[in-house]
Amino acid sequence: MRFLMVLLAASAGAAPIALSAARPVARWDVIPHQRVKGVFKAGVCAFHEAGVKVEFSVDGKPASTAGKPEFNDRTGVWEFVFPFDASKHADGPVAITAKAIALDQAAESFDLPELRLYADNAGKLVNSVPVWADSEKGDDSGDGTEAHPMKTLKAAVKKAGDGGTVYLKKGLYTPSGFGGMGNKYWTTISAAPGVRREDVELSPGRPGGDKYRFRGLTLFCSAEGKFATILAGENGATCCWIDECLMLNKKGRWACNSNMFGNRMVGYVTGGETTEMGNGPDGTIMRGHYVHKISSDVWTGSDKLVVNCRCDDVDPGKTGAHPDFHQSHAKAPNWVHDVILYNVSGYNCRCQGLFGIRLRDSAFVNISFQCANGMYSQYSDDMENVIFAHITLVNQTWLWREGKPPKGTYNPKDVRVFNNVFAQMGGFAALANGDGSAGLKVYSNAFYGMDKKGKARGEYGSEALRIERAFVDEDNHNYALPKDSPALRHGIPLQCVPADINGKPYPAGPRPCGAYAQ
Repeated sequence: MRFLMVLLAASAGAAPIALSAARPVARWDVIPHQRVKGVFKAGVCAFHEAGVKVEFSVDGKPASTAGKPEFNDRTGVWEFVFPFDASKHADGPVAITAKAIALDQAAESFDLPELRLYADNAGKLVNSVPVWADSEKGDDSGDGTEAHPMKTLKAAVKKAGDGGTVYLKKGLYTPSGFGGMGNKYWTTISAAPGVRREDVELSPGRPGGDKYRFRGLTLFCSAEGKFATILAGENGATCCWIDECLMLNKKGRWACNSNMFGNRMVGYVTGGETTEMGNGPDGTIMRGHYVHKISSDVWTGSDKLVVNCRCDDVDPGKTGAHPDFHQSHAKAPNWVHDVILYNVSGYNCRCQGLFGIRLRDSAFVNISFQCANGMYSQYSDDMENVIFAHITLVNQTWLWREGKPPKGTYNPKDVRVFNNVFAQMGGFAALANGDGSAGLKVYSNAFYGMDKKGKARGEYGSEALRIERAFVDEDNHNYALPKDSPALRHGIPLQCVPADINGKPYPAGPRPCGAYAQ
């Protein structure tokens, strides 16, 4: 790997820091296939030590450059924003592309996958008349109006057509057999206006089609045993959007290893909550989602953006599960790749924190995690182009795991760890003085850990700062540093992360370590 030497004002007297020449880590923060009109703010989350700019194109023509992140009021995320004006395009499909470029120009740029949207300024691409359904009083021979609703969800979806809307009255419905493998647009299945999501329930099912958006509903399983899912896909060929929904196993989190998506359903999750499940939802984009009272992994796997999310109360009980806050686990030659966790918190978690084997091209930024049982955050085997920045880790040791086969040896390339608050760190003897020559650069972090005799221990990397364990209000999970902490001005500036985990702008100049601005 190549490195470019630049000088950053990390703290008084800091040595020059070698920036990574690996490509930026970036992902779209946009649910694809949406119909839009007027100005639609498309966002990209992108990270690199040297800072990032993002160049956007529409239908192959350059359109705009975002030189720095800004607050996107559509998503509630500080990100690189492209204000796409659909009114300047004919109604129909639009292809938007984005290129993330490191500001030091030494790194390779990264072309994000094409984003497909549909300009629909006239509102005529789909049937705009909603279809109503009532599982208790409806009739599938009805006309689907509010006065004469249909009975089954399958019949209502068929009548609404590709991109239509179905309103569900209070009752129980089954999301199976819809068809529509050729759908272009999101067909929305929603609680009727004025109906609470708790009063509209969907049992487990297999839609058998593509692009169904479930909005403001309760999706559940009632499962015991080894494994269960709520919505099953078609072996990776279909996607669904879960929007402001409640997801749960009515038998409880310890009754079954339950999951939201099965058979490789590609899921998008915005808002809402998951509770009493085995695992958190394994979506491609998860924004503004709350996970609580689960028994296994909160987030896991490749190709995902988790942003502005939180979890509370992970407990395996007697299930034998070995849960993680985020798990990345792959066997050679495979990788877990292109993962971003950004503005994500976890509390009361009886689980490991960040755990991985063979992880690359990923970023974990503005993370606050409190462990309830002393387990590790740890990584082993190969690791390439990963950033850990502005993490506050409470009651947990960070371990770079080394050992003789088959336990695995840590082998990093372009791994960067900075602006964090850790208790202690261990492993990886090759770290030496933290100069990055071993592929791992750990610098400008604060450590508060002690051994059983009260002696300070576990500091790693260059510009390591020893601090006392002191957070503003641990009892209420406020892990911000107190105003007199020296760690508040120990971190380096980071252009691509302008605000903390709560959206509060970071100060100019030296940064606070950890996930919180004062």
